[in-house]
Amino acid sequence: MNFDQYLLEDYKTLQPQLYRGIVDLLNDNDSWKLIVSALTQYRIKICLPVHKVKKMEMGHSPAEELFDELIIRACTLQHFKELLRFASLTNILALISEPEPLDIVKQPGEDDEVVYVCFNDELCLECEAVGLPPPKYQWYHDNIALEKQTNSNLRLLNFSFENEGDYYCTVSHYIGDNLYEVTSHSITAYLMDAQPEFVQQPPTEIIARAGADINLIVQVACNSRYSLQWMFGNLLLPGETNAVLVIKNVSKEHAGKYRCVAKNASGEVFTMPSALKVEYEAVRPKQPTAKIALLIANEKYENYPHLSTPVNDVILLNEKLTQLKFRVITLMNLTRNEMINTINWFFQITPPGSYVFICFIAHGFMLSNNKFIMPVDCPDVAEYKMADCICDELLVMKAKENKLKLLVMLFDACLKVPCSEENPHIFEERAPGYLYQPYAGCHVVKIFSTASHQSAYEDPKSVHGFYVEHIAKYITRDYPIISNFLLAHEDFGKKKLNKVQTPCLTVDGGHKIKFTDEACESSDFIEKIEAVFKLNSRYELNFNQLGIQTELRVFPHRRKVLNALDLYFSPQLMPWDITVHISPTVFVFDFKKYKEGLILNIFDLQKAKSDLYITILFGNSENKDTAIVDLGLPLFATAKVWYDLIR
Repeated sequence: MNFDQYLLEDYKTLQPQLYRGIVDLLNDNDSWKLIVSALTQYRIKICLPVHKVKKMEMGHSPAEELFDELIIRACTLQHFKELLRFASLTNILALISEPEPLDIVKQPGEDDEVVYVCFNDELCLECEAVGLPPPKYQWYHDNIALEKQTNSNLRLLNFSFENEGDYYCTVSHYIGDNLYEVTSHSITAYLMDAQPEFVQQPPTEIIARAGADINLIVQVACNSRYSLQWMFGNLLLPGETNAVLVIKNVSKEHAGKYRCVAKNASGEVFTMPSALKVEYEAVRPKQPTAKIALLIANEKYENYPHLSTPVNDVILLNEKLTQLKFRVITLMNLTRNEMINTINWFFQITPPGSYVFICFIAHGFMLSNNKFIMPVDCPDVAEYKMADCICDELLVMKAKENKLKLLVMLFDACLKVPCSEENPHIFEERAPGYLYQPYAGCHVVKIFSTASHQSAYEDPKSVHGFYVEHIAKYITRDYPIISNFLLAHEDFGKKKLNKVQTPCLTVDGGHKIKFTDEACESSDFIEKIEAVFKLNSRYELNFNQLGIQTELRVFPHRRKVLNALDLYFSPQLMPWDITVHISPTVFVFDFKKYKEGLILNIFDLQKAKSDLYITILFGNSENKDTAIVDLGLPLFATAKVWYDLIR
């Protein structure tokens, strides 16, 4: 029976059960408010006074109040249906209307249309259908139903390779026991190709002995599929489509230029030519005048999160470089001025023709194609500038000016670009420019623990950082240094972390140089460098009033770090109360008790400008005695004062 022309009052009387169901659905989630909103735009002006709406909101059953208002205004069932349709309350409309066939009124697109989505962007598709009962939606990807994608809109975040394929939506409803279903157009989504980028390339020059095997290695960063092809001169090398080109039993026929091309739909990118030269006799480079390393670990920052592993990492590198007979200067937690002064002093004492290894492990960033290390006093994220940090090109300038034979520079730090919203003024600053006379005899190898625009990571639960562990495995091998670092990077690439952290290096010569090469040091250099390591390791402590005589042992912090001390007190002092005063008061110190005795850690020796005194108050509440120890200017404090005198 058709009730469309009936008044709502009559319909309520004739269909009390159905009326009650409609009221319950309107009260659910305050759906009745959608009717009130529709009334303000309805073609038949049925307006409700504001005081009446407020009364309905405060009432126990606002849907019944709404019904009564519609009845007063002689609303018919047909009018009520139009209101329900206008308010998109099709679940209620289906209770009082005949079934309507399904019809898709908005397709996701043209059938078999192809859309392209950028990597990590969002895929959005829309399918809108009408029909009673209200239609249900289910989206499909390659004929597989997508979980939780049961709305008219499909939203897929972080689009990647796995999301490529065909998408469509099925719309369905039941009329009685019969299922009716309509399928939308099918849309094919592809990942938009980005041009490949080589984050690691082979050296521009390779000198190999005849009969040797060599590997040319590339690493590519690309968010879409790509292919590789190696070339010799202008000829394609058949079958050589991997990231590693292996050339076995090198002979003069292999001499020439090699390149690798990475290609996808966006285009192709070539590596720089890598020139292979073949030698038939081993040629050893001239001995370096010194082998000296500077390792700086910044952990304790004033304005940034503290790091966990840098000091452990430089100590591990210290051990490996010491095995290679390097003179190793290891420091921790330096401010900008202290880092600048240390770099100036370091290059001042390093003779021309030296092999130099410099490693900074700290917070960092990149900007204007330069890499920067942040000192511990770097201003906060909204204020810091490039001038507040140490640039990699500063070290290159120093190496060229001092005519070093080799500079190997390792930065273990993040290389992400600063956020323009957090720090807009850093992009207005002019990039540092270092001018120096070119010196072709200086070979420069730059190693970065991560590629441009990437972060570097550490595990606070691990003793060492992810990257230095791999470097330490290979650095002592009797191979050319570049080969050792490439092996370490290849090993690092086996970790899952390589998807977000990709080590890279740049090479300017030095292909035959080995860290195992013997140095020929001058007596002048030996005198200067040994002064840095000189330390009186034992001091007598006499507490005459208590009749106790013992000794104080002094070492570099953890036997390696030269701007900090570890002082060991005898276990026989353990039962007594000990108080320590340090002068000058600029030093940071930490006093700990262990089973084997007492240890006093003194940090920031680089701040010393006068002798370091330690006053020890020893005894108990009844008997006390005092001893004073003059440590002089220990370790790196001596070097700093010496530098202040010569400049």
